[in-house]
Amino acid sequence: MSLRVENSPKHCARRGFHIEALLKKRRFVYGFLTILSLMLFLVFIAWLVLHPSKPEFYLKDASVYELTLSPQRQLVINSSIQATLLSRNPNARVGVYYDALRAYAVYRDQQITAESPLPPFYQGHEDANLLSASLRGTGVPVAPSVGYGVGRDVQVAGRMLLLLKLDGQLRWKVGSWVSGRYRFDVRCDAVVGVPPAAGGAGDPSSMSSGVLLGSVQGSQCSTSV
Repeated sequence: MSLRVENSPKHCARRGFHIEALLKKRRFVYGFLTILSLMLFLVFIAWLVLHPSKPEFYLKDASVYELTLSPQRQLVINSSIQATLLSRNPNARVGVYYDALRAYAVYRDQQITAESPLPPFYQGHEDANLLSASLRGTGVPVAPSVGYGVGRDVQVAGRMLLLLKLDGQLRWKVGSWVSGRYRFDVRCDAVVGVPPAAGGAGDPSSMSSGVLLGSVQGSQCSTSV
């Protein structure tokens, strides 16, 4: 004796509907993954072709109008520095947006000026811009080694090594697409000569008037992104 099972047309139609829906879902998933993979591949190829080079910065000049030490309860320094930098975008197909820019001066690993904000700007393909920063420090506490270093540099070396720093955020622009924000840092070494009269016979506390120091023009800065 055998058992014969027959499916009704309604049952077969329902089963066929489920199979068709499953196939449509699979085709959608496969199509989505294919498009996503293609887009990622195109983005990767575009990145390889348009891989942006980091911006270049040059220190054109720096002048020190004041640099005095005050031996109070704690040694403090007053300074006034005017710096001009040249910013260049080396990319032929990528623009750069600069945001949250700030500049300051460092001497012997200690910051001697307040952070001076610079206005944001856009830099086109292979464009160059001049940036002017007025750096001032009033009553900035420093370690005794800074006072010793200033006196030694003025009396013995006749020159000082200042580090001018610029940091901020940048965004790459390719066509109408703009990337997220990337932090960047610029370091400019300024070796500045000290005229014999500027040190007041070796007394760094008297270096307070006139254009005292000038950096070598055309020194290149290091940039990290």
